Amino acid sequence: MWMTSGPDDGPDEEFFRRMSAPENEIPVAVPLNTVLARTDDVAIALQRLSVYTTGVSFELVVRVRPDTAGAWGRDLNELFWGHGPGGVPGRFLLGVELADGRRASSLSGRHGPGPGDEIVFTQGGGSGGMASVEQSWWLHPLPPAGPLRFVLRCPELRIDERSVVLDGAAIQSAARDVVVLWPWSPPPGSGPPAPPEPPALPDDSWFAAPS
Repeated sequence: MWMTSGPDDGPDEEFFRRMSAPENEIPVAVPLNTVLARTDDVAIALQRLSVYTTGVSFELVVRVRPDTAGAWGRDLNELFWGHGPGGVPGRFLLGVELADGRRASSLSGRHGPGPGDEIVFTQGGGSGGMASVEQSWWLHPLPPAGPLRFVLRCPELRIDERSVVLDGAAIQSAARDVVVLWPWSPPPGSGPPAPPEPPALPDDSWFAAPS
């Protein structure tokens, strides 16, 4: 378990503050729900984006046409989290690029986000099955005004690499209305999650570039 300490002994309080949505705030929901990708059989969307003073949380929603579920040899639950025999996590790739050029992805920080990382982009809890997945994500810092680009790739779902741009200015504007309830303090027992092993990628993939 990670303990709050100084820079020579591990993560300090500022590290924990960046790692997840602050529990001392009431966020502002912004109407930026968008479909990231869609085929005849699959739809992937970003929903329920909530703005905090230190970042944004959102839900990644994946739906598969029921009569084609499992056509790629595994259900969505296994595809996203590696559940089941021979499951390999990390097949679904999601990345983000801020207006100032900083970027991160589900491949960033193979040993988990570190105290020196400028961007924290991590998945939280979720649920899934054969034809549906809902997965929470956290992005720190608060994106600057300008284009906020989301990139995804999942060959198993026949989704080629593609991207969608959201309005960072709308997120910045919403942050002014966040309600801070009381001073922040680190939650007990906090620590970085164990990251999945990265998949093989072609050299020209956006996800192959250094974060």
